[in-house]
Amino acid sequence: MSDPLSKVKRPRVDRTGTSWWVWSLMLLCLSVLIVSCGSEGGVNEPTGTAPESTSSAVHLTAGEVQTIIAQAVTQARAVGLPVTIAVVDHEGTVLGQFRMTGARATATVLGGGSGGLEGQAVPTEFAAISKAGTAAFFSTQGNAFSTRSASFIVQEHFPPQTDPSQGGPLFGVQFSQLRCSDVSRTDHPANTANLPLGLSGDLGGLPLYKNGTAVGGIGVEGDGFYTADLDPTDFDQSLEEAIAAAGTLGFSAPRNIQGDRILIDGITIPFSNSAPPTALNTAPYGSFGSQLQVPIASPATGFTPATIGGVSGSIDPNFPIVGSPDPGGLTVQEVTRILAQAAVQANRTRAAIRNPIGTPARVSITVVDTAGRILGIFRTIDAPIFGFDVSVQKARNANLFTRADAGQLLTTAGLGTYVTALAQEGLLLDGSTAFSDRAMGFLSQPIFPPGASSNFLPGPLSKPLGQWSIFNTGFQLDALIVPNLLSAIAPCTAVAQAPNGFQIFPGSVPLFRGNVHVGAIGVSGDGVDQDDIIAAMGSVGFEAPLGIRSDTRTVRGVRLPFVVFPRNPNLF
Repeated sequence: MSDPLSKVKRPRVDRTGTSWWVWSLMLLCLSVLIVSCGSEGGVNEPTGTAPESTSSAVHLTAGEVQTIIAQAVTQARAVGLPVTIAVVDHEGTVLGQFRMTGARATATVLGGGSGGLEGQAVPTEFAAISKAGTAAFFSTQGNAFSTRSASFIVQEHFPPQTDPSQGGPLFGVQFSQLRCSDVSRTDHPANTANLPLGLSGDLGGLPLYKNGTAVGGIGVEGDGFYTADLDPTDFDQSLEEAIAAAGTLGFSAPRNIQGDRILIDGITIPFSNSAPPTALNTAPYGSFGSQLQVPIASPATGFTPATIGGVSGSIDPNFPIVGSPDPGGLTVQEVTRILAQAAVQANRTRAAIRNPIGTPARVSITVVDTAGRILGIFRTIDAPIFGFDVSVQKARNANLFTRADAGQLLTTAGLGTYVTALAQEGLLLDGSTAFSDRAMGFLSQPIFPPGASSNFLPGPLSKPLGQWSIFNTGFQLDALIVPNLLSAIAPCTAVAQAPNGFQIFPGSVPLFRGNVHVGAIGVSGDGVDQDDIIAAMGSVGFEAPLGIRSDTRTVRGVRLPFVVFPRNPNLF
């Protein structure tokens, strides 16, 4: 049996502390740019995507789900690894589950740290569903991401293993889409928060496309470990990923939008080290195992078309636009105005992770009141599904930490250690500071300030390196009620104002009417700097007073951020 820790090995580092592979990566990026100038895809690779407006009209049939599973089973038989397979649709509905004879029933969480979820055994069907859902929720008509892609953007360094560098752009996103979330429960038609382990960085999750349209994802678990790709330099040949790739035969992502055709900060995002086979002698569905769920067709979308501020998009009928019931709270007219301002900015902001270049950002926008109640969620056309839950988490995070009683609420919830840690840094959770999610993420990384070398101390909301992993982040994980996470019992936390958990990457700001705190706006979708500018423009007329914004505060001599905008953000 191979050493499981080989999955989390560290590459060699040169004497300057910078990973040797950065130089190789620079050359690789250059070569990708050169190649992309001449060709847009290889032989037998799908290269086109359907228009964004058609993305909710194309679905997987039950027969296609059977085909996808049967193809994966055939490949698993060929490589000798019995696995558990899950297929979900674009909005997270589980369409089919299959366990091969001899497949493991559980997988051990292994992220290279200690404490938190490390070492816990989780059902393999949970892992497979989370992998499939990750690929589905991250992928759109403009980008196709896998669990390998997800792993690359959530670690303590970006790119992973490059020291010094700050955390990944979606640092912390793994703790979203949880089944304990109140945002889109499994009985809601949209069904967008149904991943039992949250978003996954474990190899073996790939998106599914039909006629160029994103329609879902496939997830495969079989090696006994639920982990992440902590060494992206080794060009590993993951059997789980190869099996998932076989499942995508006939349903693979268009080549021109796969992760390795997308640049974040000039760095290409890995997609898959395995390609679908050109052909398979597929075994009949049901061979070599048993179904955990009878395959079904994807149901109709749970989103309803809507236009706000002249921008086309959709809403979930479970979350209509309303005013706050609290005296002096945001009115329905004010909520509509905030959503419209943000939507208009999104429509003119250049997307960061979407092809072709020059496409507007596609995002989910949420407004909450001071109690954390959802007053409205608007999703622009083809916004990635993961942003629906995350935009709520972001809004609630900025709102809670800006409340005058934030310290008391967190202490009552058993999180007083973190309240004390912030106070020791001069940050009192008493309403004297207006916190954005960028500021909270800045304080949540295991190296402070983010981008410093790894011998620096952790932020006050983080675990130290050695303990820290993507499965033990600090405040964010400690706030979760772990049994609820695994059993789909709401809420996810003991903090009533943040029942779906906390998010710690940028994209939210608190809302004020004059000097009075009235709520927050959260945005998630097509790049974190894009999220920031859209949230900030949504807050126009409801901005936090300049004198109390987090960027007027310092920790260990470092000024905290509030928002960061992209360079040349606007398309017009």
